[in-house]
Amino acid sequence: MPLSRVQIANMALLHIGDSTIESLSEQSNEALRANIWFDNCVKEAFEAYDWSFARRRATLALHGDDAPETDWAYRYVLPSDCVMPLRLVNPSGKTADKTAFTVELDDDAAERTLLTDLEDAVLVYTREVTDPAFYSATFVAALSHLLAARLAYANTAKRTLASDQYGLYMSFLPLAAANNFNGETPDKPREAEWIRGRT
Repeated sequence: MPLSRVQIANMALLHIGDSTIESLSEQSNEALRANIWFDNCVKEAFEAYDWSFARRRATLALHGDDAPETDWAYRYVLPSDCVMPLRLVNPSGKTADKTAFTVELDDDAAERTLLTDLEDAVLVYTREVTDPAFYSATFVAALSHLLAARLAYANTAKRTLASDQYGLYMSFLPLAAANNFNGETPDKPREAEWIRGRT
């Protein structure tokens, strides 16, 4: 059976000795609080690492506003599902030398944009994945403790319990990241420019 949001919420509730729920939309204090914190905890955990199950790449579209003339050559629209920009690659799909970029609001402060000097930029980013069936087991363990940390004081009024749960989240996070890395074979690092320039 695929993992559900309710199951993760119940893991968090059990971590703090609270009652489990049948649905995040039920009329109980446990469900109300879990529903308030769930999505924010997922995004917080997504921001912590380059998770392969949430990674995506997209060719960026130029934004209508000009890039600041003295700082950057191009202003691009960030994908709407972007949680965390990770790195830029060239159109061939290979990571070039580390390419600088920054993220800021457009001139109307209406949307986030990405500024860089790379033409035809392709962004590798962490996207928002709402289906827990895609999450790794160790990521779920870490996430459940993060959610428990956010729920602990509101549900139990015990600050030490909240601190303990956050500590467990921080201890599970490196394990989840290591397992994620072990499932990949990264490209061989590029040689330094001075080596590549030798004849």
